[in-house]
Amino acid sequence: MSISRIILDGLAMSLFFNFSVGMFSFILPQAYSTMFPKEIKLAAAPYVIKKDVNKMRIILFAIYIFVFLYFGISTYFSGLTGFWNLFWTGYFEMLFVNFGDLLILDCLLRGVCKEKKYLIKGAENCKAWEFGEWMKSALPEHLLFWPLTFCPFTGLVVAGIVSLLN
Repeated sequence: MSISRIILDGLAMSLFFNFSVGMFSFILPQAYSTMFPKEIKLAAAPYVIKKDVNKMRIILFAIYIFVFLYFGISTYFSGLTGFWNLFWTGYFEMLFVNFGDLLILDCLLRGVCKEKKYLIKGAENCKAWEFGEWMKSALPEHLLFWPLTFCPFTGLVVAGIVSLLN
């Protein structure tokens, strides 16, 4: 397992993923409100257009497919072999994306959205914009859910992609 490759790939994909999601959150802000804390989600619900939510899902699906393929192909060209080496490479690379999401989207982007509350119609005065309230939903997601479910899933996907390419 190449630690430097894991770090570089993890950082590269973290930046790609988080800035792509962040950019599209300004293009379809009402649709992305469905991924925000419950209070914001409920306040914005009357203004959410189902067609935009479907567009958002397609965009996110495409971003995830790209991330998985990048991790798999990059790992393949690294010459790594063995299920556990491949699994842990994918796991740790997705962990970088996870922590980047926490820092870039949940801390920095939340601050920008809080200052420009008009972006999300209906949620302008929600208490959930406050840092402490926001972190009540973000921390369990990024410290428990992702590391225990999504990161292992990514490890399996990466190991599967590389196994198929071999």
